Amino acid sequence: MSIERTSVLLKDKSILPLLRIVLDPVITNPFLCLSRWLTTDGAATPFELLNGKSLFELAGEIPELNSLFNEGMAGDASFVASVIIRERGDDIFGGLRSLVDVGGGNGAMAMAIAEAFPQVKCTVFDLPHVVASLEGSAKVEAVGGNMFEFIPPADAVLIKVIIYFTNDC
Repeated sequence: MSIERTSVLLKDKSILPLLRIVLDPVITNPFLCLSRWLTTDGAATPFELLNGKSLFELAGEIPELNSLFNEGMAGDASFVASVIIRERGDDIFGGLRSLVDVGGGNGAMAMAIAEAFPQVKCTVFDLPHVVASLEGSAKVEAVGGNMFEFIPPADAVLIKVIIYFTNDC
């Protein structure tokens, strides 16, 4: 990474919440039990071995963790959205009328897209406890559900980061 890109990354305050969650002990402690996880049958991930449930299940039970995780993902989404919209936005979103952001968290990515491309009706699709506090708008709708059961129809489906959080792929 160039010095110029590094300084842009460090100046962008939207990345700080992501650093808070990835450096939080709830995320880092599972790495301390990797050797036990490698020799144990049954746990899908080191996180599940240590906590007895997935990150999403735990976040659904602990509001502080849910908030910390969602703020981190929103910071990442804001940063990525600004880069994508600036660098390739017209190519990607120019001809769309609708988009579903699967695992869209607090809607940061969908809202940035809807603002930059007003013709695109965006849907934030995430677990019910994640979208419960979101307020929809004329351009962004929040829908709760499970992507393994159903994804709302749209011209385009945006899937960012969530593949890393599942063993069902």
